[in-house]
Amino acid sequence: MRILKYMEKIKVAIFGMGNLGNACKQIIEERHDEFELIQTFNRQNADTVDEYKDKVDVMLLCVGSAVDAPIIAPNLARDFSTVDSFDTHAKLFDYMESIKRSQGKSRVSIVGAGWDPGLMSVMRLYFRSALPNAMHESYWGVGVSLGHTNVLKKVNGIIDAIQFTIPNKKTMNKTRKGESVCSNKKHIRHCYIVADKAEHKRIEREIKGIPNYFAPYKTIVKFVSIDEFNKKYKNRREHAGCVITSSGDINIEFNVSMLSNPHFTASAMIANTVACYNIQKEGQSGVFTVADIAPKYLFRKDILGLI
Repeated sequence: MRILKYMEKIKVAIFGMGNLGNACKQIIEERHDEFELIQTFNRQNADTVDEYKDKVDVMLLCVGSAVDAPIIAPNLARDFSTVDSFDTHAKLFDYMESIKRSQGKSRVSIVGAGWDPGLMSVMRLYFRSALPNAMHESYWGVGVSLGHTNVLKKVNGIIDAIQFTIPNKKTMNKTRKGESVCSNKKHIRHCYIVADKAEHKRIEREIKGIPNYFAPYKTIVKFVSIDEFNKKYKNRREHAGCVITSSGDINIEFNVSMLSNPHFTASAMIANTVACYNIQKEGQSGVFTVADIAPKYLFRKDILGLI
């Protein structure tokens, strides 16, 4: 096995400076011996991004998956190698195809490189390969979904919002027993919304009709005051998830629990930034999912000790 040892600093830029972008920035600054942060981009300076196309090794895309990423990612892929945490599972193929159509020569794009899609995706693949006839299910929560919260905030009339994903414990126990379950019964989505009272009925109706995020799942919409929201919900960042595989007398569970969803998502993206850089150094190009990334590419030092 050839060990990659390209030890010059990886030059990184960040597009999108919300919670996820700021978490990426913090990790990059902490790992300053490995990375050099060249620039950050938000709405105010997005028109200057073309000036950096020859100065950046990897562009981190820290934007929402529902609306922003499908527009921004193909445009930036013309001139930059990119890493993102695109999280709309059902739209991943179409998203990749749109990037392929516009991707520049010798560029690399790694998509869905968070913790799910991402780390949990890899676990699903490993478990399914070993036990192809087993029952396999993923569950998310209890915790705050970045993607769902971002979608809520784009609904017209919403002042602020947050979404908590709650796994159905009865359904989880069925999976552990190897029983089949209905996918839209696996979770409850709790939405806490700040909005003008006159808009409540319309907003609730619109939320429950959003495909891939809230329809057809059980969704509870609760409207709260701005004071209650700021006190109880605004700074909540925790999340969790698990992959459950059950086959006769074999049971496997992979669990993730975090105090900060943005920070862990950013950590996964930074790992794949190393992979993106190493893949480029080997002369490869194209659009990759985490399933395409050999573990060795995630490291810049000898990995045999880890094995």
